[in-house]
Amino acid sequence: MTSKFRKILSSTIAGSLLICSVIGSTMSVSAATASKYEYSVTDSTQLQKYLVSLCDLTDTQKVLYDIDKNGELTITDATNIQKIVVGLTSDIPSENPTSSTVESTTMTATKPTQATTTIEPTTEQPTTEPKPTSVPKSVKLNKNDITFGIGEKYTLLTTVENGDISQVAFTTSDRKVATVDNNGKITAVGTGTATITTNTYNGLKAQCKVTVKKLANSIKLDKTSITLGVGEQYDFSSSIPNGTAAYFRSYYSDNTAIATVQKSGGLMTAKTAGTTTIRCKLSSGKEATCKVTVKSAPSRVTVSDKSATLKVGQSKTLKATLNNNAYSYRSTWTSSNTYVATVNSTGKISAKSQGTATITYKTYNGKTASCKLTVSGSVAKCIDVSTWQGSIDFNKVKSAGYNYVIIRAGYGKEKSQKDNMFETNYKKAKSAGLKVGAYWFSYAMSPSTATAEADACLSCIKGKKFELPVYYDMEYQPAMSTSNSNYTKMAVNFCNKLKSNGFKSGVYSSASVYDYLLNRKTLKNNGISIWNAEWYIKPSITCDVWQYSEKGQVNGISSSVDMNYIHNLNVVD
Repeated sequence: MTSKFRKILSSTIAGSLLICSVIGSTMSVSAATASKYEYSVTDSTQLQKYLVSLCDLTDTQKVLYDIDKNGELTITDATNIQKIVVGLTSDIPSENPTSSTVESTTMTATKPTQATTTIEPTTEQPTTEPKPTSVPKSVKLNKNDITFGIGEKYTLLTTVENGDISQVAFTTSDRKVATVDNNGKITAVGTGTATITTNTYNGLKAQCKVTVKKLANSIKLDKTSITLGVGEQYDFSSSIPNGTAAYFRSYYSDNTAIATVQKSGGLMTAKTAGTTTIRCKLSSGKEATCKVTVKSAPSRVTVSDKSATLKVGQSKTLKATLNNNAYSYRSTWTSSNTYVATVNSTGKISAKSQGTATITYKTYNGKTASCKLTVSGSVAKCIDVSTWQGSIDFNKVKSAGYNYVIIRAGYGKEKSQKDNMFETNYKKAKSAGLKVGAYWFSYAMSPSTATAEADACLSCIKGKKFELPVYYDMEYQPAMSTSNSNYTKMAVNFCNKLKSNGFKSGVYSSASVYDYLLNRKTLKNNGISIWNAEWYIKPSITCDVWQYSEKGQVNGISSSVDMNYIHNLNVVD
């Protein structure tokens, strides 16, 4: 430390500065002596911390900082020090003219052990011209909560708006759990929780909740082996035993020419063809490993089918082939129209509705190949049943290849008109693993009556879970003599009431009714599914469910039953 930053008071000055009698007489400091001390920003900051109980002062500091010599340390003294530092004043109050010393009645100094006393600032002063002490506006920590294993250490990053870390002090709520030093360095010492608090001298604070657990004694990686293409990345994750913690988990590569890995976090990058081992180590030395194989980046790719045709309900798996010795871990399969067909990460296509879609395979470095898919027809077989079918063995129905059933819940506007087999059919169909929908037969002649029928239906299906929509069966002949707008409004009222209560909804009727009495555009705009009854021929309108026969014979059902194909599996959960 240079002489500029060290103030040594001579024995004569010290004698006038610190005089203690052996019987405890009070200490005196002359104004002349104080005027020779070179005050700094640190002195003002220390005094402000002392005033809010964030630190303590030596007896010497207490005397030096009492600028107005009134025997008390106040914020006025801190302000006077700041003024002295920036040259706004050079005056230190003079001694009482009737006395050679100004005595402090409240601040007592210890007896000096040497004739010469050295007074040093708590930190080195800046080499540049000191600036006024700023008042912090806020304080923040980089962590709100953190979990450690016993013995781990971590230093919080502290941000002080309009200030710096010298203006804060750290405390812990439980030293048996975690300690903290003046720089925010936390040490986990015992299991439990503690709160680390940082305070500014003017009363601002920020906190971090610290949870300490037993330090983990083992670790696992989410991969024990992996193959990548050159340039490809993989982000490792690790796990440790329940009830333990390990904040610090460091990653290493045995051969950084083959693959590098970020020490903190575990993001690996494949560099060149070959093999290496990635290690994740705990502070205790325990580690987990993953064998990494790196192959060439793909330069071309093909898929097993350039075109394919499926029916709704069918599936097909495409296979992608890369050039020799190439690999792509992060390859993707996508569909240009997921309403028509979806594809999973293994290339399995599922046909959902009639139409076309392009299925594309893409490598991590952008090489692609595609298959043009056409979906036409359906193999998704569905029956609809009511009390007229009597007792049904749904296990036999499912074994016969029928995975879907629409069950009549009731009819009319009274909840007492519930189908007397609905509960039984619902329970047995669910138990057999079929996906279930429901329908309600309408006798309504007006939109208001349709709303009343919706209320009756909701009462009967309350608490039920359906995979298919609840359909409004609109085939009551007298109602068909009403106008297009009236008939459409009836359908919308019923379906919207069902939807507002959490059920998907739809309308059942014949193709001719959809052509002349029901406005299909309005139904579509309201998200209403269409179930079309058009027997023995291909459907003439686009529909979600097509009823193609009323005279089906299905194992498990003793009487004839209505037969359907689902043309749009998007209406099925």
